[in-house]
Amino acid sequence: MNRLFDTSVNVGLRQFYVLGAAGSIGNLFGFVGNVYIYGLSAPTIFCALCTLVIFGMTFWGIRSRHVKRAAYVIITLITFFEFPILYYIYQTGTIVYMVLAMVAIATFLPTTAAVIFGCLAFLVDMSAVILAYYHPVDVELVTAESELNSMICSLMIVLFSVFTITIILNVQQKKQAEELTSLSRQLEQAADHDALTGLYNRRYLNRYLERLAQKGKKDVYAALIDLDFFKKVNDEYGHAFGDEVLIEFARILERNLIADGIAVRFGGEEFMLILPDVTEEEIRHMLAKMSADYRLFGKQKKNRAFTFSCGVEQFADGMDVSDVYRQADEKLYLAKERGRDRVIINR
Repeated sequence: MNRLFDTSVNVGLRQFYVLGAAGSIGNLFGFVGNVYIYGLSAPTIFCALCTLVIFGMTFWGIRSRHVKRAAYVIITLITFFEFPILYYIYQTGTIVYMVLAMVAIATFLPTTAAVIFGCLAFLVDMSAVILAYYHPVDVELVTAESELNSMICSLMIVLFSVFTITIILNVQQKKQAEELTSLSRQLEQAADHDALTGLYNRRYLNRYLERLAQKGKKDVYAALIDLDFFKKVNDEYGHAFGDEVLIEFARILERNLIADGIAVRFGGEEFMLILPDVTEEEIRHMLAKMSADYRLFGKQKKNRAFTFSCGVEQFADGMDVSDVYRQADEKLYLAKERGRDRVIINR
């Protein structure tokens, strides 16, 4: 049952499961109904043979993965042989099977093939109806009671088949849509986030700043952070530990962010914080906590203090984003010139 709705299974194979199951069960019910109404007559044996063929093609299609060929065989059998012949023998009571064949054609065949099969099925079905009217056969003794029973049986089989096919395909489509929505979210997440640290990337940063500008936000600060002597950390302890440092520093940023701020991996060992609706005092306090956590991490891991330098710039009215980046970078450079391990907000 899980294979019917598992989106990792090829969609053509999942649809073939539906066709094979509906065709096999529907034909089995038809055979049992025929035995009950008419006994083991020639038409009943014909139904049994058709059921065996459908069972066999379903099994072969699933095992061999040649589901397209198997589907064509099943649909050809019921459309051009089984249902027209049953109508020719029993007439009125089995005409609903022809509708079921059209449903199968439209549902399980590609559009071009469905149009061709549909047109041919129309001609075959009309021929069977006209032939049965002008040249009926007496293969089976059809009484008024058996005709009623046959009509009820046929209607039940067709209603069951159409209902089951529709429900299963709807559930498959819903699960496929959910999978696509989930995949879309994952792709959006990947596009907006840094793969190593999980922080936002510069792509998202630019969009975020545009939204802030549209809202007319004031008191927005950009803090550009650079990890001091990070190249030495890489050289002394290896790149694997360097990645661990970047990941841990990202967690420190996220843990200590205030208000509605965001943390961005700006590039390499550089990070940027965008901090709306804050004061300079709040920024200093936040950065001091981040610095303390980063020092503690270095002491615990390598018994040495890890530090960072930071330049903070406020967005002024009419200031371009590139100007904010440049001025924050100038203050960061000044922090490094003055010995690192410090924050420059006012020069």
